[in-house]
Amino acid sequence: MRKISIVLIVLLLIPMSGLWAGGNNEKASDDKIVFGIIPSSMSDEWNGYSVENFKYAAAKKGVEVVVLDPEWDGERAQNNLEDLITRGVDHVGVYVYTPEQAQDFINRANDADVPISFENTKLVGNISGDIVVNVAFEYYDFGYEAAKYISLTYPGSKLFYVRGLPGMGIVEEYMIGIEDAIKEFGTIEMTVYRDTSWDTETALNATQDVIASGEKFDVIFANNESMAVGCYNALKDAGMDGDIPIVSTGGGPTGVQMLKDGIIQATIAGPVSLQGLYLFKAMYLYTVKGVTPPETYIEPPGVQAITLDNLDDNIPWAPSDDLIEMIGGLDSW
Repeated sequence: MRKISIVLIVLLLIPMSGLWAGGNNEKASDDKIVFGIIPSSMSDEWNGYSVENFKYAAAKKGVEVVVLDPEWDGERAQNNLEDLITRGVDHVGVYVYTPEQAQDFINRANDADVPISFENTKLVGNISGDIVVNVAFEYYDFGYEAAKYISLTYPGSKLFYVRGLPGMGIVEEYMIGIEDAIKEFGTIEMTVYRDTSWDTETALNATQDVIASGEKFDVIFANNESMAVGCYNALKDAGMDGDIPIVSTGGGPTGVQMLKDGIIQATIAGPVSLQGLYLFKAMYLYTVKGVTPPETYIEPPGVQAITLDNLDDNIPWAPSDDLIEMIGGLDSW
């Protein structure tokens, strides 16, 4: 009788021990999965579309997503991480500000035994500790493609580079790409650059300052399309709109409309939609099936110069099943 009781107890315990099936961290299908996302700011179009694609994919897999928006506040982002850890989310995805901040996030998440992944800033080789995946573009490519396009389209021009904020590892990579392309093609020179906070207002101020200084430039490269609006408005106020072409980065709905409206002449498109989808795929497969990405660093494809002449080549930012198919679906690598 005692032997029978022991067998029954063991049989009853088997389903409980199977919550992590096969010993490979595969989550049981009846467990509710919750992912926490910390963007930099949902008011930023680039950031916002990445999150929207993440949520679109999550809805297809029945994963709950908690988005805590720090609104460009680094300290608040850290508090958001602590909040998500306290809530007991299954995995955290972070739109990190700097590699230094990423290291702090990794330390906190590792201490709490919560899986953590990052997007937008390339961290591999610059951090220690455990992360699941780092999804980010090679921002060198954006800078190179911008300078290449300007070199071939506006030879002999003086370039004014309206930069984003240094320190995130993004602007720094842009600069290297720009300098390499300028050296390779040898048709333009970068005569001036100014730093901004990645927004319209500071780009407007920076452009106004350069115009007032009398520094000469023939073409502007703005780090994103919101900044390009500021540059355009400054040129317009100075009666220079139409004389100075503007090249930007993006390729989202706003940028496409700006091309059609003649505010910018080209944009170096990067499908941030794929960034959000790759992040979800990696987090989902790891958390639910115990499958790690084939590489810790994933670079989305599709960086290219887009103009009115090749709009059909632009990869959309709006979520869709076609984009999910483009990354090979969500169920396997």
